[in-house]
Amino acid sequence: MRTHLGCTGSVELGTLSEETQHRLEQLDASWLEFAPESQSLVVRHVQPDDVPVLREIAGELLEFLSVIAEAERVKIPGGAIYSQDEVSGQYVRLKVWAGGFLTVAWARPDYEHATLIAYHGQTVPVVFEPYQRLNGVVRFENSAVAAEVVRATLERSEGLYAQGEYAINVSMKGVEITLRDVNASVLPLVRTLRDVAVPGSLQGEIDVSSFRAGDLEDYCRFVFRNGEAWLVRPSLWSDLPEKQAPPSEPLERAA
Repeated sequence: MRTHLGCTGSVELGTLSEETQHRLEQLDASWLEFAPESQSLVVRHVQPDDVPVLREIAGELLEFLSVIAEAERVKIPGGAIYSQDEVSGQYVRLKVWAGGFLTVAWARPDYEHATLIAYHGQTVPVVFEPYQRLNGVVRFENSAVAAEVVRATLERSEGLYAQGEYAINVSMKGVEITLRDVNASVLPLVRTLRDVAVPGSLQGEIDVSSFRAGDLEDYCRFVFRNGEAWLVRPSLWSDLPEKQAPPSEPLERAA
C-alpha cells in the first residue's frame, strides 16, 4: 500500500464463468478493471478523473461485485483496494473478504498491539527524510558536550519544514531531549543517541510520522529501554471490531 497514487490493491475473484467474465469486461470504470488472466480486479494504470476518488472507487467496486452471480460470489477468495482520503489524508481500505463480504475501514495507527523488533542500526523503511515529523522524549546519562552533539545532529536535518521545536535540558541526572513536531532526520538522530549515551542509560521514545499524506505505512516508533533500541510498526487496521458491552440493566420487553 506504500504509494502516493490515489488507489492501489487488487481483489481475487476466483474461477468465473465466461458469461460473468464478459459482464465484468463490459463495465466502464475509471479506477478499476477486470484482469481476465488473473481473474481479479486491479487498479488501472491510467486514472484520469475529476470525481472524488473515494466515492468513485467504492461505487466501481460495488458495481463489479454486483454483476458476479451469487453462486460465484460466495467463492471469491478476496483482497483489498486502498484509497487515500483527499481531504484528511487518511487511508481507507475497502476489503473484500472470502465469500464476497465487503467492509470499509479507516486506518488508525495502533502501537499498543504492535510487535517490537530489536534495532541495531540495520536498514529499515521510514518516512522519506525531508517529510519526517518527530515527537517524543528521550533521556540518557552524559555531559553537556554530548547534548551539543545531539543538537548538531538535529540541526543538520534534511527537513523541508521550518516548524516544530525541540528542547535539550542538561542536569545532574543527565540529558533530556523533547521533540514536538520536529522536521528532522530520525536515523542519524537515533545513531547519535546510541553513540553518546552512557551504556545502558538511554530511555524514551521517538514517534516518526509525516508532514505529508501518503506515508502511513512508514510510520514507526523507536523505543529505548535500558540502552537497547527497538523499532515498532503500528497496526493500521482493526479487523475485529470491539464487541458491544451488554446493557447494565435488562432490556424491557415491548408491550
